[in-house]
Amino acid sequence: MVRDFIVVTTGRIKKLYKLLPPLLMRDIKERYAGSVMGVFWTFLQPLLFILIYWMVFSRILNVRIKADTGEIPFIAYLLSGLLPWLALQEGVLRGASSILEKRYIIKKVIFPAELFPLSSVLSSLIHYSLGIFFFLIFYFIWKGNFSLSVVPLTASLLMLQILLTSGLALLFSSVAVYLRDVIQILGVTFQVLFYMSTILYPIDAVPAGLRKIILLNPFTTLTEAYHKVILYGGFPEMNELIYLLAVTSIVFFSGICLFRKLKGGFADVL
Repeated sequence: MVRDFIVVTTGRIKKLYKLLPPLLMRDIKERYAGSVMGVFWTFLQPLLFILIYWMVFSRILNVRIKADTGEIPFIAYLLSGLLPWLALQEGVLRGASSILEKRYIIKKVIFPAELFPLSSVLSSLIHYSLGIFFFLIFYFIWKGNFSLSVVPLTASLLMLQILLTSGLALLFSSVAVYLRDVIQILGVTFQVLFYMSTILYPIDAVPAGLRKIILLNPFTTLTEAYHKVILYGGFPEMNELIYLLAVTSIVFFSGICLFRKLKGGFADVL
């Protein structure tokens, strides 16, 4: 029985591996389809957010980020948390609506439906990876030194983020087929979680009574991990890392199980 399960699972993974790349390329082409200005507008909104947050929190509220080696520019603090957050948020929101958007395929063709949310997650990460790459280059040029440990640690955090985002996308995309309000609820929820994450302010600025609540947010833990690796050249706290690994594992496998359980009725409901 175990051998049969392994054979079936291995065959399914190989099938998904073959189908995912062309679907991902199609998703990226659809995102950038149209004129050059169409590509420009996809980057304009994040740039406006960055400028507004930088102006309000750095220039008006005068938020300062202290470190043992001196003060860290607020724009570096902002980008090290905001760029991964934008990739995660877009991956979950686009993934959650991916089954509904591809209903015409699911109703007519036998196709591994889980590829649609996974493709949305990966295309969102690719979309923001260029910004993350250039930010890291310019930050370390400005800083004047570069630690090789940043590369594998950042890559590990990105892998955890992919798993967390994929689990959420699979979970919510399957639920959204039966409960369409999930898409709207998610939009509001992510707005709340954004301000409850330490993207715009350091954890030291949070009152002691609220700090535990803020740290319960797994996105805060992920953001803090990026800050410690990129800005402070350190390693995430072990208890925070264990918490992040536990939440990611639970969300990822819950998303897979729920998606498999509900996808049998997709064609009937869609």
